[in-house]
Amino acid sequence: MSETPPDIVGVWLHSYEEDTESTAFYRPQHYPFRPSRRPRRGLEFRADGTFVELLPGPADRPREVTGRWQRQEDGRVRISFPEGGRAPYELSYADGVLRIAK
Repeated sequence: MSETPPDIVGVWLHSYEEDTESTAFYRPQHYPFRPSRRPRRGLEFRADGTFVELLPGPADRPREVTGRWQRQEDGRVRISFPEGGRAPYELSYADGVLRIAK
């Protein structure tokens, strides 16, 4: 039986304090992050399947990279960029945290 991740629609921010050498961690936007001097990268999952990666840009304003997201088997989500420019990747969801292999 395949399991799909719980609803991940919304904005997730990079919790770089939790990163390991092999994994980047993201938490929901309303998580009580400690203050940070640098802007946090973000991931936005929209209900229509649109994915937006929010990268730090000039003057600390986010730069958007748009793609698509799709649920996969075994609690994974596949991110693709049909417009090109970025390689597709997968992430996993467990215990309220998104994990992306580095």
